Amino acid sequence: MARRTAWMALAALLLAGCAAPPLRFYTLSQPPAGDDSRPLPDGAAVIEVGRLILPNDVDSEDLLLRDGDVVERSPTGRWVSRLSLLATDLVTARLAARAPDALVTDEWPAVAPDYRVMIHVARLDVANSGHGSLDADWQISARHPGQGLIRGRANIRLAGRTATDQDVVRLETALFDRLASSIRLPKEINGYPGDRPP
Repeated sequence: MARRTAWMALAALLLAGCAAPPLRFYTLSQPPAGDDSRPLPDGAAVIEVGRLILPNDVDSEDLLLRDGDVVERSPTGRWVSRLSLLATDLVTARLAARAPDALVTDEWPAVAPDYRVMIHVARLDVANSGHGSLDADWQISARHPGQGLIRGRANIRLAGRTATDQDVVRLETALFDRLASSIRLPKEINGYPGDRPP
């Protein structure tokens, strides 16, 4: 009986040692919330950021890393939601910080937006070699045709560590940060005059 108990205890210890590490959930980091609670000026511009369009193979909750021709899913980490939603939140937050006198939102606004930002990411790749790349096209359309259309393209190449899930998250955050920085807001956004065209 004692021998059987000892074998059972040993088996339990072996199983515990072979247990998979706990699954961790990640988000793209965003700046801490500021304490600037001043109201928006009258007639503030409304900027709607559409959900980023990402390639189907990366737009999931899987944390992916490419090893040569093979794309591997992390067994220990996942995104808290689809990557396109997290990327949209991050880009929206970055644009809002650059346009403090405008309402920048990725939710359906209560009024027709003055500007709509659309972003198509054609390529997003993070390799275990430490290289990350992002290719995207973006455009900003105005509600009033006379204000024109702004288009741009971003081809971003960064290097960083990819040894851990957290490293991969940091590198992808940096890629989307650079994407947000590449988007050229209309000059009318800051110091918006308040008297919108009819």
